[in-house]
Amino acid sequence: MPGVILLIRDSRALAEEWESDFYPAASAYKNPLRSISLFVLLDLLGSSDPWPRVPSYFLTTHWAYQAMAKIEKRMRDLGVLESVIPKGERQFLPDINKKSTSFSRGYVEDDHIPFMARGVEILHLITSPFPNQWHNQKGIPDDGEHLNIPICDDWAKIVTAFAAEWMDLADYMPKRLARRAENSKTEL
Repeated sequence: MPGVILLIRDSRALAEEWESDFYPAASAYKNPLRSISLFVLLDLLGSSDPWPRVPSYFLTTHWAYQAMAKIEKRMRDLGVLESVIPKGERQFLPDINKKSTSFSRGYVEDDHIPFMARGVEILHLITSPFPNQWHNQKGIPDDGEHLNIPICDDWAKIVTAFAAEWMDLADYMPKRLARRAENSKTEL
């Protein structure tokens, strides 16, 4: 089963290395790059200034975006999430019903580009607009003091549930949670 990537070094070098590092002939995948079924990039999600609104950037992974948005809605409906939604906002992932004709070729340049250029499917979760703290663009420090802990906790819950559904882990969850997951499972 493909694993999770945590980018801790230059993404260009990593994508290049994984593309040229071949597995043995009998392996399920040609190289580490081909073992990635979905590259999920999380970026700039922990601020509440402004509220973290994440658009769906790519039509080819909109199905994954929709699955995560359904998880967020389900968690909000169950009262599991802690963040308080400001007036005029709905949820972190508002583009659940985005039409295929609404996608453009525009996207935010980030660490996913070298992987996308090599054919890896990307689910880019980055807020738009960027938080006011981003790289001190407005003189506000870009540090942990400006994180909204309930928002960070909510993202952790949403991403964990998405990964658990992706990996079909219902049989490995406590029975109470497994029943709830089976009763409300998305298409993942």
